[in-house]
Order: sequence, then structure tokens, then C-alpha cells
Amino acid sequence: MGEPLVNGTATPLHGTAAGGTVVSVLVEIGVRRAVGVPDSQLAGVLAAVSRRLPVTFAAREDVAVAMAVGAGLAGEHFAVFMKNAGLGTSLDAIISLAAGAEVPLTLVVGWAGAGSDTLPHHVVMGCRTVPLLTAAGVGHDIVGPDGGDASRLLAGSAAARAARRPYALLVEP
Repeated sequence: MGEPLVNGTATPLHGTAAGGTVVSVLVEIGVRRAVGVPDSQLAGVLAAVSRRLPVTFAAREDVAVAMAVGAGLAGEHFAVFMKNAGLGTSLDAIISLAAGAEVPLTLVVGWAGAGSDTLPHHVVMGCRTVPLLTAAGVGHDIVGPDGGDASRLLAGSAAARAARRPYALLVEP
């Protein structure tokens, strides 16, 4: 498959511990493809994902959600990746398409403005990400830089899938 594309160029990247955990969870719950908007904070995760699953880039986060929901209606399970700022762009599609049609949707969200990321314009969305997901009824859990507890993340993701609900894996920088 070659090296993953990051920032539009072939870049040799080694996956991160978080990337290994995310891939394990996605494969275990039956994800067949990942679609979304690239994010530099997710580069290591996307490198790991692209070694195991086909990855398609979308122009907008709501388009990626629509693609994943369409695939879900056809019986396939796609994961959607984005930066947390993209939640604003995609929230209506998550609620009206995924939740409305009861299509389980797994989101992999780069959590800008959390952890070690203290850029002021990232922190604005970073501190609002969890409350936004909670208000929208989207279950979520955190994937730390060390990968976190894969069994806990798998349990949350699998439960949301069984309940046919959206679920977000928030990847800390």
C-alpha cells in the first residue's frame, strides 16, 4: 500500500501508541474503512489506520459523516476522523443522519486544545468538546498519548455500536 499520505505527501510515519490502540478498537468492532478530514494532530493515528484499513479523505466533516452513514445503511461500518473543530461542521449530520437513522458511527477526533496543546485558538474548542458531545448525546472516551485502556475503549465503542448510536474516541495530543 506504500507510505501513508500526510499533508498531501508520502511521509514515512511510525504509528503512535494511540494509533495502535485506535486501530485495535476499530478492527475489533468491524470497521472496514476510515473516511474524514486530515488533521496534523492525528497524523500518527492515521498512519497506523492506513496500514490496516483503506482511508479516504473528504473535503468536509459533514460529507465524511454522510459517506459513513450511507455505507452503514448498506451494511458496512466506516469510521470518521476529524479535528474537534470539525464537530461544529458535522454535528447536524451526526444527529440527523447517524443518530436519526440509528446508524452506529465511530468518530476518531483529534482533540486540539486538550492535554499538551495550549494554543489559545485550540483551547476555545478544546474545553467545549466534551460538553458538546454530551449535549448531542454522543458517547465518548479519551485515547491518551500512551494509548490508554484499550479494553475500556473497546467496551464503550462496542456498546454504542450495539445500541446503534454515535461514539467518539477523543485522541489527546
